[in-house]
Amino acid sequence: MKIGIIGGGASGMAAAIAAADCGADVTILEQNDRIGKKILATGNGKCNLSNLDMSEQYYHSDNPERILPILEQVTPEDTLAFFHDLGLMTKEKNGSCYPLCEQAAAVLDVLRFALERRGVSVETGCRVNGAEKKNGRFLVHIGRRESHRQEVFDRIILACGSRAGLKNDTEENGTALAGLFSLKRIPFTPALVQLRCRESCFRALAGVRCQAEVTLRAGGHAYREYGELQLTEYGISGIPVFQLSRHAAKELKRRKTLPVMIDFLPQISRAEWETALQDRIGKMAGAAAEQFFTGTVHKKIAGVVLKESGISPAAPVTGMADRRLFDAGMRLKCFPVTVTGTNPFAQAQVCAGGVALTEITDRMEAKRVSGLYVTGELLDADGRCGGYNLQWAWATGIIAGRAAAEGAGRRLRGNITGGKYDTNTAATDTDRAYP
Repeated sequence: MKIGIIGGGASGMAAAIAAADCGADVTILEQNDRIGKKILATGNGKCNLSNLDMSEQYYHSDNPERILPILEQVTPEDTLAFFHDLGLMTKEKNGSCYPLCEQAAAVLDVLRFALERRGVSVETGCRVNGAEKKNGRFLVHIGRRESHRQEVFDRIILACGSRAGLKNDTEENGTALAGLFSLKRIPFTPALVQLRCRESCFRALAGVRCQAEVTLRAGGHAYREYGELQLTEYGISGIPVFQLSRHAAKELKRRKTLPVMIDFLPQISRAEWETALQDRIGKMAGAAAEQFFTGTVHKKIAGVVLKESGISPAAPVTGMADRRLFDAGMRLKCFPVTVTGTNPFAQAQVCAGGVALTEITDRMEAKRVSGLYVTGELLDADGRCGGYNLQWAWATGIIAGRAAAEGAGRRLRGNITGGKYDTNTAATDTDRAYP
């Protein structure tokens, strides 16, 4: 059984190891100069492998009902066992799983070593331009005109990833390959990415980090996230923004702007803050306005709120009748900004969209093309921060690798240009020419 895996990322390597363990002859075709490059950036370089708090609610898809049947086949515990068998020691913190050494490079190393020990062939700098199914086998077209060649595989696994992290859109060919087999695809949009805002005040707020609650209204829903907010010269970033960004990206395809509300004091209720403000105004009568928010929020945030409320920093607090200062204080609980876009795909950690989950079986096999499998980011499923996207990659890769390698001891007879093969192919299989 000869299996070709197009893409040497997390899901591709997991698929290769799983298939090789089942006795298959495996080749990885990777267009970059080395495999697993994106793994090195995960978890801020620590590689958040998975999360023990696993649920389909932490994932998004146009077909969310298809998530659980896949995740149940390879659980986070199964993923940790998989890596332990490869020699990686792990640790857990609040459900998030990391390598014991907290180095993403160690995760990539154990995967590379595992591929070497299993005799998996890895070809880097290898651009796949097309694929077709012919006489029950797959013909894969590699390279440009001057160096074009063909490889024949019994089964292939598309593990090409998404547009996330790509600086050049022409590098993205995963959905193009899926399109050759007429698989339904949902357009990619950036997810787990920064949001760009219209307001000029962000130039003054750049560099501020603070705990905040961010509320985004999109598609008739209000989405709220809490965590460390990062303010940049172009807008907002940080974990809560990343969690909301896929909703923003999809909504921005339908409209030009989105309202977002920031609560800079999420630990205090609105009623409690109203009382605290009134008390503070009374006690600080005569003090300069710039001193009023000292100890409550970052001074850059205080300065912007005062400026937007038309209050001079040197103006004195006038006591209980100081309504302007009270209103300025309430803006800290409800600070409006306008989102105009996301940062580009090059800065996104993952993408929303991809091959529709309705196109594949629970074994990750294309329903209409037997022997074709799809994994990882190329599928229409994206998770929250916290190890969920890597868990999806490991799970789908392992499932596909094992399924593709079934019957690895049985070789097909004949050749690619003619003859019949001892195999059962789906009646709907069709030959696909490459572009």
